[in-house]
Amino acid sequence: MSRGWSVIALAMIVAGCEVDPYCIACPDPIDGGVSDAARDARASDEDAEVPVDAGECVPTDGAVELCNELDDDCDDLVDEGFDLQSDPTNCGECGTQCRFPNAEGQCTSGACAVTACFDGFVDLDDVPGCEYACPVFPTQGEECNGFDDDCDGVVDEMLPAPPPGLCRTTPGTPCAGVVPTCTTREGRTTWFCDYPASVEFDPVVPNGIALEETRCDGEDGDCDGLRDESFATLGDACDNGARGACRDAGEIACDPADDSRTICDLSVLPDPVPGAPLAVELCNGVDDDCDGTIDDSDPTDPGRVRDDMVQITRGATTFWIYRHEASRPDSSASAAGASTARACGRGGVLPWTSIGYDEAAAACAAAGHRLCTAAEWRAACEGASGRDYPYGDAYEAATCNGADRDAVAGGAIDSRLEATGALAMCLSEEGVLDMSGNAKEWTADQRGTASGGGRIFVVRGGSHESPELGLTCTTELSRATEDTLLGSLGFRCCDSDGP
Repeated sequence: MSRGWSVIALAMIVAGCEVDPYCIACPDPIDGGVSDAARDARASDEDAEVPVDAGECVPTDGAVELCNELDDDCDDLVDEGFDLQSDPTNCGECGTQCRFPNAEGQCTSGACAVTACFDGFVDLDDVPGCEYACPVFPTQGEECNGFDDDCDGVVDEMLPAPPPGLCRTTPGTPCAGVVPTCTTREGRTTWFCDYPASVEFDPVVPNGIALEETRCDGEDGDCDGLRDESFATLGDACDNGARGACRDAGEIACDPADDSRTICDLSVLPDPVPGAPLAVELCNGVDDDCDGTIDDSDPTDPGRVRDDMVQITRGATTFWIYRHEASRPDSSASAAGASTARACGRGGVLPWTSIGYDEAAAACAAAGHRLCTAAEWRAACEGASGRDYPYGDAYEAATCNGADRDAVAGGAIDSRLEATGALAMCLSEEGVLDMSGNAKEWTADQRGTASGGGRIFVVRGGSHESPELGLTCTTELSRATEDTLLGSLGFRCCDSDGP
């Protein structure tokens, strides 16, 4: 190149003229004048691998020896520093760790073994480790509580003797001979007394027997020697709430359907009178129509007692007289009864005797009637025909119950009081019975006063002790003071208005 052109080129460089971008071999002014080709050749030489001898050791893992069957630190020793016979993290071979569930382990002779269980765990199976967690820790002697207190895998075994006096064992009661057993009841395990089902337990204290019985079951539930003593009314009388003949009597008993209460047991006697209530009351000491009134004599009550009375008419006079001798309401064919409530006119029962005048008058009044006058009594006895005896004019010893009648066949003649109407032929013309014999009868007619001050009244009809003359309808010689009491003296009632 001529000198002139060199000067021009230098001037262009100094002047900042652009270098040809397509020049491959041009020097790079930034790289110290090294060309691109030269620079690429140099880089290729730096990246080329240096050949390594095939027998040369190459350190790994930072030249730190690991237990991996390699010579990591290139000291011609493999896994040096690791004792596979005792290292619990590399026992027998690299990576084998002596770890067990809930236990400490060690490596001995290249094999892992459990040295001790952690606190609160034990080994109960053939698998290495301590798999069983103790329910109670620290452990203790076994108790009756539903837990494995000694941590041997068995609950409530080999228990000590139960506390003394735990069970009630009263002789002669359901508790006699009872012993405690370790049992679970309603989720709780403890010593329970094995009482029979008849014994009642306190729900709060497992072995406490109820202080008072709550079940009415015929058992001694609290083992105190008494049965059902909490039910104080047991055996008391009760009824169905009805009155009179409708009343069904019973007694308080345990309810078989609910042992917490009692009922009125109506299966016991007496039962209601069959057919009760009746429309009309009978004179028998019973409230037959179940209205609360016994032998009602209220004339306004249509259900009152209608005594069996016979209507007698003599001229312009009419009255009614008991067909039978008066009797007590509770009398029967064999017993005279004891009730004094009122007089009754019934057949088939013993007449009411051993009664004074005032008591006889009161008994008739209580029945709504009165004592018969002597004239009424005679009129009913002799009938419209005026007979000497109720059955006729001729005396018949066996027709009525007088002294001549043999009450018991065979042997000597004997007399006794008979039930009203027992001698059906001792009948007046109008149907009145026993007006001759059986029991003498008070009348309302007074015949003076006794020396002692007592009133004297006419007595009619004679008795089972009277002879023939004392049995006529007209006999008026018989008298008695008002307080006379004889087993052969009775009465009958009359009424001016009917029964």
